[in-house]
Amino acid sequence: MRTPAAIVLALVVLALQLACTDTTCNENRSSLPLMRFYNVDAVTRKATSATINVWVEGVGVPGDSMICNNTPCSEVYVPLRVTTRSTQYALWRYHVSADGDSTLLRDTITFNYEPVPYYSSRECGAMYNFDMSTVTTTHHGIDSVALVQPVVTNELRESLRVYLTPQAD
Repeated sequence: MRTPAAIVLALVVLALQLACTDTTCNENRSSLPLMRFYNVDAVTRKATSATINVWVEGVGVPGDSMICNNTPCSEVYVPLRVTTRSTQYALWRYHVSADGDSTLLRDTITFNYEPVPYYSSRECGAMYNFDMSTVTTTHHGIDSVALVQPVVTNELRESLRVYLTPQAD
């Protein structure tokens, strides 16, 4: 027969194990880089947060990969492929020149990274984080890009800043 001390010890160990488990998971269980848009002033080169009508679509993705479809966006989450070490997105937007002409400009943004498997917990499971090495872009409607957060996790934070070419006043 078991002693009362052994039973109490077993209950204490069980209680400690239950107390140490994480019973809640973050709402965002996927590691997605957040890309935010900024306007660049032509004279001062100062950047301000921007909401623009934009199309964002995956390059070389089978099926429908449209993330924004000519909708006002100030930021967008862009999924990365875990089976490769780079992912590309096409970004279209209208640019208005000084003479009032409107031109649809297309840029390609390329993310280069290392997918890193990450075990969160028994309740939340596993996911991939991404160690970004570089982000490059064409420069038709994009002035420049800045990698703000090179390690992409499931935390909701800005990873990339996209600085747009100045529009005419």
